[in-house]
Amino acid sequence: MHARVADGEHLWLAVAGTRGPLVLARDDGPDVAVETETEVHDRKSLLVAVVPLAAALAADPAERVELRLVHGRRRTPVVADWAERPATPTLEAPTTADGHWQLDVDRDPATGHVVVRRRSAEPGVPVLAVAGGVGDDGAPVVEVRLGAPGVVSVTAGEVTLPVRDGVLVVGEVRDLPWDESLPLEVDGTPLRRTRHVLDRPQHATSLPPLAAPDLELRWLRDGRLALHRREPPVRPLP
Repeated sequence: MHARVADGEHLWLAVAGTRGPLVLARDDGPDVAVETETEVHDRKSLLVAVVPLAAALAADPAERVELRLVHGRRRTPVVADWAERPATPTLEAPTTADGHWQLDVDRDPATGHVVVRRRSAEPGVPVLAVAGGVGDDGAPVVEVRLGAPGVVSVTAGEVTLPVRDGVLVVGEVRDLPWDESLPLEVDGTPLRRTRHVLDRPQHATSLPPLAAPDLELRWLRDGRLALHRREPPVRPLP
């Protein structure tokens, strides 16, 4: 089966070996109906659906919502046929469009059932865009446009970087420790990607290079933006 939230708003499903209807069931609130279609792949009949989950839960103020995917008149839980996923995903789905919520799909380790959760998004200063450029000295820089008015500086560990007119310009940075990712923060609140930095989607995972060959910007697994200084390779003795 396939169950994933890729855009922060919708749940994509492709479930084999079940009988409809599919429902996202709740213990503490109304269920969410799933409108499915039938497709056949490799001679297997699949129930497929794209569920506008963020919109379906938009009026619910609860900080945490848990739904279980069930099927048939007896509301039998759907069992996930994937291995247990790591505690920290490679890259989380973006938040909902309003930035308030985070949706994710999981496998209940006790039962194997498919569980969909909504929780409050972690606080952060939104990153609206990231672009490569050239500084006044002709060296490469990276411009990070922030969605927070009045920010005058950003810190990475003990390093402070200025922000002008809502844009953080990252050029040469000194005094960073080796081989450590330091989140960029404003008064302790991290810079986080919004959606997938939609004006340049490829930069959700790949960022422009900096002038120093050992220095780079990185997206951390939870969507925070960080500076990383790579440790130089060990050169063999002559």
